[in-house]
Amino acid sequence: MKKFACLILAVFVMVTVLAGCGGTSQNGTTAAGATTAVSSDAVTLKFVRIGNDTAEADYWKSLIDRFQKENEGIIIEYDDAAIGEAMETKLNTMFSGGMGPDLIGHGIMSVAARAEAGQYMDITEYYNSWEGKDDIMKAVLANGTYNDRIYGLAYSTTPFVFAYRTDLFEKAGLDPNSPPETWEQLAEYARKLTVKDGDNVTLAGFAFPMTAGNFVEFDVFAFGNGALYYDEAGNPTIDTPEKAEAFDFLMSFLDEVNMPYSATDVNPFINGNAAMTLINNVALTPMLTSDEYAGKVAIATPPTNGTDATFCGCNMLFIGGTSKYADEAFEFIKTALSADEVLNRAKVLNVPVTRTSQIDAFVALDPMNAVRARCVEIGIGMPRTTWAASFQTIRNQMVQNVLYGEATPAEALAEAQATLLDEIG
Repeated sequence: MKKFACLILAVFVMVTVLAGCGGTSQNGTTAAGATTAVSSDAVTLKFVRIGNDTAEADYWKSLIDRFQKENEGIIIEYDDAAIGEAMETKLNTMFSGGMGPDLIGHGIMSVAARAEAGQYMDITEYYNSWEGKDDIMKAVLANGTYNDRIYGLAYSTTPFVFAYRTDLFEKAGLDPNSPPETWEQLAEYARKLTVKDGDNVTLAGFAFPMTAGNFVEFDVFAFGNGALYYDEAGNPTIDTPEKAEAFDFLMSFLDEVNMPYSATDVNPFINGNAAMTLINNVALTPMLTSDEYAGKVAIATPPTNGTDATFCGCNMLFIGGTSKYADEAFEFIKTALSADEVLNRAKVLNVPVTRTSQIDAFVALDPMNAVRARCVEIGIGMPRTTWAASFQTIRNQMVQNVLYGEATPAEALAEAQATLLDEIG
């Protein structure tokens, strides 16, 4: 009886696996949904990407179709999931069921944890033999590197830029071609640009969120003061003087110039209620394409206290740690990250290029792209550590505690460091 039960189970598993493996069927489904004849020895790669936005999904489906036409022995089954819990749940379910994807498009915070879990393949050797290896921006390459090994290669970046209203600069007697470069200038300009009705700010000189899902705006100031959140050994370094100085600076002028908002709200800058802000490249797009603000918005690298740096998000391509088709998967990565395709993606999706050789062509598309490319070059992402998710929650609470006066910078930093060490321990 036991033997019979085992046989039934084995047959069930085999049927399930064959049903999900395009490489053993006579027909395959392209990214666009059309059925096409496939040879019995074709390789099928499962590809799951973070984000379910239509424009990017359409781009990837188009790229997959082009790749399949040039690589007839490889079929790619495309899927995606919303950012956050949906993506994590999808990947966890697939890996726990023994059906992990061959290709994964995911962000920085996933690198360490999934590399440690064996769900991301070490692609260092593939990278070392790739013609494009010396062309990838160093800051971008760092995002997919963990313990000196390469796991992911970037296809999309989201740098935070400093945006400002040129017309409001002129109105306040400021040179619209000379945005603030230092912290001191930022505070000075913000005070000049702020408009009040009594004590009520009606036009924020500088818009800064008071609550956030991910307080990277504070990180821009921490990075611009030479700070990081972990050391070379991967230990957290939240409680450092540089971050206390960043807090002290922000608290010295925000109350006078800010129009408090949550990161879940629309940035007041987008609504025309702020003269300056920090904002990611994508979120700024509606304003840049609006007739109302045509010629009135400019961008620059964020003001610093001595270190040229900003926050930059990054999504990368990984090979699943359980994939049997690593060679074929890296062929797709090479196509997706080729010089021509990097520039094509910039045109189609309005994302910065990740290859140095394409910066000039990227800037030729739009003068503002010079700033975007520079912000990618000096960009720093979330910690590539196994405790990145805990850090995000703790850092957010820390910043809010300081902004709302519930703790001094010293108290908040010490508490955040202790809490994170507790969780790691």
